Amino acid sequence: MNHLEFEGILTLFTVEDAIKTTGFLIKSYGKDVVVFIHGMGGNFYKEGFLKGARILKERGISFFSFNSRGAEVVKDFSDMRGDHHLMGTAFEKFEECVMDIKGALNYLGSVGYKRFHLMGHSTGCQKILYYAYITGDERIKSLIHISPADDYEIWKNYLGEDFEKIVKLAEEMVRRGDGDKLLLSLYEKNEDFWSARRFLSFASRANWEARMFNYEDLSIFSQVKIPTFVALGTEDEYFFKPVKWYANKLKDAYRGEKIRVEIMPGDHSFHGYEETLFLKIAYFIRGLEND
Repeated sequence: MNHLEFEGILTLFTVEDAIKTTGFLIKSYGKDVVVFIHGMGGNFYKEGFLKGARILKERGISFFSFNSRGAEVVKDFSDMRGDHHLMGTAFEKFEECVMDIKGALNYLGSVGYKRFHLMGHSTGCQKILYYAYITGDERIKSLIHISPADDYEIWKNYLGEDFEKIVKLAEEMVRRGDGDKLLLSLYEKNEDFWSARRFLSFASRANWEARMFNYEDLSIFSQVKIPTFVALGTEDEYFFKPVKWYANKLKDAYRGEKIRVEIMPGDHSFHGYEETLFLKIAYFIRGLEND
């Protein structure tokens, strides 16, 4: 097959600071909707997750995917005035994910949905955890974390002995007012495209993003008591200890009434296992119907 077709509604909507973005709604007959938050460099049309959404649709659960301001690596967004804003993963401000998520929920609320399940993939997990922690939004019925790796750990492992040097360089750039400029030394070394401020967001434990899934200190995760589903892939290249270690850390830290941590075959995006993953998610959501 050289093409895939997905039936749904393509929509343009605005978030709280009047930035315009794009979403795709796959409607079903039930009251629940899964709201998908992509990871670094991602977008609303991630193929495997749209295929998985078909599983949800068959079971009465709608699926909404949208471009956050961290979509792609570098992306132009316009606002209601017609002004343009350079964003994307390289330049986004992590804390502004609250405006993106709230904007998506407000849009979905305007078309009749009331039961929301936030699904994050990779760095999207940090965003949905932060949103729930900061806002206490009672519309959220569950959090669904797909491959919640620790970006701080990933980049420290990836850069090795250069990690601290590049962190100090980024800190100096921010201090002198150049936080939105590119870390050219990092690009020249590995062709990684980051502004100094964005890099520090996940490379310094002083920042919110870097603390969300610090597996040595899951204090923020512990304070969010919403029913929680976690999927960890046995072949995930971004986990450096046995996956069971991460699963046990999450289960030990959780203080709510319902958590389900699934260890299953799959890489960071569960390529080839999307249907199995979404069947487990549908089962989890169905189990919350009387909550």
